[in-house]
Amino acid sequence: MALAAALQRFIDWFWGASFPIWAERGWDAKGGFFESLDNSGRPIVGAPRRVRVQARQVYVFTTAARLDRHAGAGRVSDLGFDYFVVRACPEAGARGCLHALNPDGTALDTRRDLYDQAFLILAAASRVRRSGDPRALGLARGAIDFIDRELKAPAGGYLEDDVGSKPRRQNPHMHLFEAMLALAEATGDDTFLGRARQLKRLFDMRFFDRRELVLREFFDDPMSAPDPRLGDIIEPGHMMEWVCLLDRYAALTGEPVADMQRLLYVRAQEIGRDSAGFLVDRLRLGSAPAGPRRLWPQTEYLRASLVTARLGLDGAGDAAARLIEALFASYLHQPVNGLWCDQYDGEGRSVAASVPASIVYHLMEAALEAEVHLKGVKV
Repeated sequence: MALAAALQRFIDWFWGASFPIWAERGWDAKGGFFESLDNSGRPIVGAPRRVRVQARQVYVFTTAARLDRHAGAGRVSDLGFDYFVVRACPEAGARGCLHALNPDGTALDTRRDLYDQAFLILAAASRVRRSGDPRALGLARGAIDFIDRELKAPAGGYLEDDVGSKPRRQNPHMHLFEAMLALAEATGDDTFLGRARQLKRLFDMRFFDRRELVLREFFDDPMSAPDPRLGDIIEPGHMMEWVCLLDRYAALTGEPVADMQRLLYVRAQEIGRDSAGFLVDRLRLGSAPAGPRRLWPQTEYLRASLVTARLGLDGAGDAAARLIEALFASYLHQPVNGLWCDQYDGEGRSVAASVPASIVYHLMEAALEAEVHLKGVKV
């Protein structure tokens, strides 16, 4: 399948089939976003709600409203943000956001988790970019102040949360990098870009292993070395995600990062693709790629293929076209058009019990990257 036709098919599927399902059924009339739908598209009620998912959905619907992709997106964005602020951010977000809510919106887990704060900031940035929302900007600034005050680690980076969880991880820092880039773009404030630069240095100095040419995920407490138990676990989807985030970074800073982007992309393919051509969720360094594979690493693989194709990497565009075709033959080939299978096991059998709302964010980012590639303009 030609790349342009494949990209248009994916874009049409997301905005024409998938997003309308979440716009109609993903919002709870009693308040908040459902955590997931069942395989027929009905909301799964009674499940705890991760606050990061609430923030992701605010980001998704705000972005859809900004781009005028769905008539009801702005209303859901407003309702979702109001719910998020009132229910998930006690004391107007003086200590950022909680970790999880009960279905009725009461607090379930009051821990302050770095990953959750990153998505609070990303959601707020989308609100600022759409309308200049001062409440959103204040919430983001409050979360940043809290992170600096309570989660900043003496030896570099940030702690996992306010209860001392271990091991330390690169993943929350990656999403904080994403959030700072989004806030810098939304406000034009170089302070946020400076914070992104600090996180990029952490990537250069701690996260990327220049001997093995892989992204390390788990670290000891000072982040000076990989965690002795989990340090050899690699997640190729995150390597692809960094390819895309570095593209945004380069656009905002002008710093040359193309060599690193190509290296990450090629290496993730080398170590992470299974026999079916999909990225596995994770593997031990030096082992063969086998085992379960969720949808989100594939969407990041698609995005990174398009980014590196624009950087002139041979075969990346063809890889994107093949991947889209494979997605429509598997993950996206479901009885209800617009839904997906979230995970397959190592034998290619579906092991997904539901359709999680958390993946809408990944799918939208892939659809937007496809639009950038087709049109050559930023969205």
